[in-house]
Amino acid sequence: MDDIPAILENEAIRTGAFWNTKTQLWTNMWYFLEARVFGFSPAGFHAVNWLLHTAVACVLFGLGRDLLRGKWPAGVAWFGALLFAVHPLASEIPNYARTQDLAWVTLFSLLAAWAMLRYLGEGGWELVRGEDGQIPVFQKTHRWRKLVWCALAVAGATFSKGPGFLHAVMAVAMVVLAFFPKGGKRAWPWIAGLAVLGLLVVWGAGIFGNALNGLARWQEPRFIGHGYTVARVFWEFAWRSVVPVALSADHHIAETLVPKGVGYWNVPDRVAIASAWGMLALGALGVVLACREKWRVLGVCLALFVGTIAFRVFYLIPEFMPEYRIYPGLPWFCLGAAVVLAAAWQWLFAHVSPRGAVVVLLGGLAVLSAQRSFLWHDLDLLMKDVLRQYPAQARAIWELQDRDLKAGRWQEVIARHERDFPEVRRRFIASLGALAPARELPTGHFTLAETACMGRYARAVAHVKGPAEGLRRMADVESYLRLQRINPKTNPAHWNHFGHDKALILEMAGDYAAALKAMEPRSGEPQGWPFDYERIRQKQEDVTP
Repeated sequence: MDDIPAILENEAIRTGAFWNTKTQLWTNMWYFLEARVFGFSPAGFHAVNWLLHTAVACVLFGLGRDLLRGKWPAGVAWFGALLFAVHPLASEIPNYARTQDLAWVTLFSLLAAWAMLRYLGEGGWELVRGEDGQIPVFQKTHRWRKLVWCALAVAGATFSKGPGFLHAVMAVAMVVLAFFPKGGKRAWPWIAGLAVLGLLVVWGAGIFGNALNGLARWQEPRFIGHGYTVARVFWEFAWRSVVPVALSADHHIAETLVPKGVGYWNVPDRVAIASAWGMLALGALGVVLACREKWRVLGVCLALFVGTIAFRVFYLIPEFMPEYRIYPGLPWFCLGAAVVLAAAWQWLFAHVSPRGAVVVLLGGLAVLSAQRSFLWHDLDLLMKDVLRQYPAQARAIWELQDRDLKAGRWQEVIARHERDFPEVRRRFIASLGALAPARELPTGHFTLAETACMGRYARAVAHVKGPAEGLRRMADVESYLRLQRINPKTNPAHWNHFGHDKALILEMAGDYAAALKAMEPRSGEPQGWPFDYERIRQKQEDVTP
């Protein structure tokens, strides 16, 4: 889906200039190395994602074992790690190459929390041998090294994906809150130093500037509605974490609408208000439990599971529920679920081994994950599944059109646009009428998908009937954008897609100068299709005397 722009057409990955990407430096460096080793073979990228997913599960076991030491046997931590490894909500990461950034963020966040836990818990000594009734053997340790590892892990999360800093800091903060030792005043200077170092990393990565720019939007109705929508989405993720059914590669979530002047608390969507208060209460419960020694592991897991989705409020985009977004919070959910299930089993069946039930549960989840993986390996089946659940999701058509254009299947692109897209559009408009006035499907996102589909259709027509006919279709697209009052400054993506499709048709017509002009980015942003631009520029140079 986003693999092509994020990896295949990413100039930083193709040229090796990944150090210019700052908040994705680490991820893009790995993409670059994978491209050098495997080429751009999907199998190579998926193999690395599988290895990362396995590494996250292994680290979760180690962290869970230390969190639960003295209260539960190591088998509970194993159960939590295996539950995470086979959970269907985690299945997008291994099957979707572009999500490698979140796999790195999750791995580094768990490592940061683990390093802080070891720093707080060792007291200058660490157990090297002697668990499960054996004679314990300790050795003196240099605790400050754990803080160094923690700082490196936070930096790794930050440079894997910008929001990774928040994931790692939340995890470390909850561990400090829950496990800071009584009388541990000597630890505070070191932790304060780590916090200062973290702030410097954030400043250097440019995250502070982005956050300050976003503060001005907090009073906008769109931003308030976005926050309420995220609160509703949290509960969608929560129940699917417990019962992983009705999963989709591209959930279509309606936005909560906030009329101008109503403020934060008087929105017409009462379900959204209840969802927001419920999410805040659940997060607060997690923090309270984390401060109680008996419940602190559950509290940490609950607070971090809620926090993973809650801070998506700051990511203002109408793509509310790609399932990979839950990935950094899913390890905490699975570890907490393992503890709850182990406690329930011990209470109900104290003298019965849980192995059989564990095998059945993990086997059932593994089957569901395998089914999801098979869908991801066939784009037609994947998009058919999306449209089955969300008939108004235009992006499913967009994905299929891009695939067929690259394969040169012009007639299929034309037939799909004329046969299938009108029904998707009709369903979208009908859905808007049913949702108003409390909610609406993201119209800007639909308009973007419609613009892209119309442009792909025009390119296919140009190949079949000639560039002149394709340009006539592109004139229809331009008229549509102007009729919808799509502003190039506030919605540059719409016009950039239009310009790219028009440029490729002009290239077919041999008008390279006009093609380069059409591809000029709106609002001064980087060129979105640098390789197409460079190819057309080279053709222009070749024909220029």
